[in-house]
Amino acid sequence: MIYVMEHAIANYGSVATLRASTPELDFVPPLAWYYLGVEEAHRYMASRVLLRSSDPPPPFVPNVAIQYFSLGITEVIRVGELDTTMDLQALGAEVVDHEVGRDGYLCVDSGTYSADGQDLQVRRSQLTYSVPGDSMLAVFTATATVDEWGAVELEISTMEDSWLAVTIPTSGSD
Repeated sequence: MIYVMEHAIANYGSVATLRASTPELDFVPPLAWYYLGVEEAHRYMASRVLLRSSDPPPPFVPNVAIQYFSLGITEVIRVGELDTTMDLQALGAEVVDHEVGRDGYLCVDSGTYSADGQDLQVRRSQLTYSVPGDSMLAVFTATATVDEWGAVELEISTMEDSWLAVTIPTSGSD
């Protein structure tokens, strides 16, 4: 589970609900990336999933999962006051970076971990914001092998910037 959601449930009685992405929240990814179908993304508990195409396909496909959760509360949680690194630690990851921005409404955590014989690098950004009558949590999680991370990091950073740009206009945070 995502720690911010656990906090919202335990402290506010929130009912966290995964929301579908809307056209206003879509962005154009770098050329090598494509959106997975919406229904398939929802099967993976994501609002949107992007995959990086390559030929031949690698054993582990670099990917980005975007999740939008309605927290059903009016107070926007300052994620910067929570230990969002717990999400990476739950994977057995070694956390290598933790940053707080946007007046405490954005946390960015990076780490490395192993799964299914692959050494993986992960970057997770969590943004809380408000929409009329609701509080939201948006999560951007990018994963690639440690060996491939350097080749895709700029593309991931570009998508993360695009994600923030389309998400923040609906935000009550700075």
